[in-house]
Amino acid sequence: MKHIKFLLFAFLSIFSACDYNPEQLFDKTKDPVAPALMIEGATHFIVTEELPDFFYSVLTWNKANFGKGVSARYHLQVADEETFTGTVKSVDLGTDIYLRALSATELYGWAIDDFGIYNEETERKDPATLFFRILAEELISAGSGGEPGALKSVISNVESITSQWYEGDDWDPVELTIRFKVVSGDWDEYAVYGWGESEAYGSWPGTLLEANGEGWYSITVPVNRPINLIINNNNNGRQFDFLKDPNESLCYEFEIADDNACTWTEVECPADEPALYMIGDDFGGWDWSSGGVVKMTPVNGFEGHFWAIRYIAAEKGFKWCTVRDWNGDFNSLGENIGYTVSNGNAYVAESGMYMVYVDTENKKIAVEPAKVYGMGDCFGGWNIASYPFVVEGQTMTYTTTGSGELRIYATTALSPAGGDWWRMEFVILNGKIAYRGNGGDQERVRADAGKKVVLDFNSGSGTIE
Repeated sequence: MKHIKFLLFAFLSIFSACDYNPEQLFDKTKDPVAPALMIEGATHFIVTEELPDFFYSVLTWNKANFGKGVSARYHLQVADEETFTGTVKSVDLGTDIYLRALSATELYGWAIDDFGIYNEETERKDPATLFFRILAEELISAGSGGEPGALKSVISNVESITSQWYEGDDWDPVELTIRFKVVSGDWDEYAVYGWGESEAYGSWPGTLLEANGEGWYSITVPVNRPINLIINNNNNGRQFDFLKDPNESLCYEFEIADDNACTWTEVECPADEPALYMIGDDFGGWDWSSGGVVKMTPVNGFEGHFWAIRYIAAEKGFKWCTVRDWNGDFNSLGENIGYTVSNGNAYVAESGMYMVYVDTENKKIAVEPAKVYGMGDCFGGWNIASYPFVVEGQTMTYTTTGSGELRIYATTALSPAGGDWWRMEFVILNGKIAYRGNGGDQERVRADAGKKVVLDFNSGSGTIE
């Protein structure tokens, strides 16, 4: 019994001498080891206004060593000086992260927006060389014995990415025309949706397209970029990505498979239809790149005849040109009807809603009070010039008296259309005025009795209220 008590006493004595030390679990080093930073991918950034949508470079580093089992929090630091003595941008990367991909957009933000220096000669910022390093901070775990806030930190080596503007030929976006023709397969309708800087053709599904007499669909691509074109069957479940940022007017043939997949082939464009544009104080502000420039509508079947209806203010000048450029612009062709010319521009005597009609064949231009009529059962019948719209402010309106197809047309004494009212026809589609021009029959739109039809020609919108 004495021997047993002695052994127990000895065991307890040994055990009590062994204090628990949590530091042994971490085995901290006295001198932490900083991570080693490397750049994979490009180390020279070519700066462009239209940034490519991809990751340009990748930063990688190994784990900072604060001791066995000790984690670290990492921060990416960016500066325009290798010494990091000036402005420093910091990005919190999180815990135990050893890789950071750098996108072109992110590099642009640092090289131009944050650290770029304005150059008065080029009137833009010169991109900066970017210097990178990794700051690693020790994380103290609960029970590790460390003092809260008493953290160690280490900094990696410095790596850099140089930057310069793209030195190729600059391309200033211009308005383009893309045309396509469906040679196999078929959808009932075709619409174009554009996304990028804005929804260029309105919200989804965009603008419904109408083919001309030869089956060609035409898309006007605006100056504003970037833009991505999507062709769809007017929100009926079929669509495909078409073009991204086209830089020239081209024509394509579409082949639509049974599964509605589409392939397209660039082909030679058909001869361009003659065009005519009207520009002025209120029509683009004398800027040919503006969306406010009026593209006049051809009279169906009569080459060289164009028309447009607009509210025109008396003190606002305007003129015409066959191209969107100051190359051959004119204020008269010979005979001027309903307007005067002063200081090289055309003017009306009184503000109002006008039909602008240009007859290049007979060298005449008429600017006269607009005449717009309805046609069909919803207006009361099919008699010509019997259901006139009236001017309300800067719009024209008519309240339907029956139900049926909504067909509308304009007329003027200068037009050779005669009784063929449909040669200057238009309709309201998806809240916009859609002109027939030289195309075929348009999509039919129905209206019930008692509906107010409102036409805003200056904005291009139409409503059935």
